[in-house]
Amino acid sequence: MNSFSLPRATRATGESTRPLHRGVGTLVLALTAAAAMAAPGMTSTARAAEGDPLEDTRKLDDALKMYWGTEMREVDTLQKRLYRKDQRWEFELYSGVIPNDEFFSYYPLGGRIDYFFAEDFGVEVWGSYLIRVSSELEDFLEDNFNESLIVDIPQSLQWLAGANFLWSPVHGKLGIFADTLGHFDVHLAFGAGVIGTTVRRLNEEKSKVDVAGNVGLGMRFFLSQSIALRFDYRQFFYAAEGGGLSHPAELTLGISFMTAAPE
Repeated sequence: MNSFSLPRATRATGESTRPLHRGVGTLVLALTAAAAMAAPGMTSTARAAEGDPLEDTRKLDDALKMYWGTEMREVDTLQKRLYRKDQRWEFELYSGVIPNDEFFSYYPLGGRIDYFFAEDFGVEVWGSYLIRVSSELEDFLEDNFNESLIVDIPQSLQWLAGANFLWSPVHGKLGIFADTLGHFDVHLAFGAGVIGTTVRRLNEEKSKVDVAGNVGLGMRFFLSQSIALRFDYRQFFYAAEGGGLSHPAELTLGISFMTAAPE
């Protein structure tokens, strides 16, 4: 009577295995792995005829994790930030536009100095000079009404200055072309300052300084440990000449330079 004996299973190691009998040995290992993955809550097991069974089990688990990518999916939600702001100074140069005036467009040229006394909190002083460009609406109205309509613009902007409190509640990473990570943060700004204006009464012009408040939203993209791009939106509020509340909105793009991070 013919006898049949099952070959011994191969030993599971971190390196390539050498089965005693390629066909049956490979089948035994594959069935063992499939059974372990199909049964929730069960740990993978592999027993070899020789060696430590627990060590073989650990190695097989590591191999299965590597195959199924479970190690790659384990991501810590809290990590040390690559770009820190705590106890650093930031110096920014910026320009932009104030577009919400019917008669003028304003183009600010300014700077900001920030100090971060904590990673998420900082203070800022800022100032800008405004280049004023006529929208030609005044000329259009007067020309098309045969000079029967005289448009008098009572107040226009000259410069801005103030101080703000910054809060950065959002920090993140952005994938660029699937192989580069860009780091950014988002901040809120609250503050007060002064606005220099030109007041026109009949044929007379004079300068005036008005107290103003502002709120804003900004985003900082880090290019390196010391250089970043900044996008800022600021909404200003001040008492307009002749009554009411004026609310110019400013959009700016700037480049900032930060001092070295503390050791």
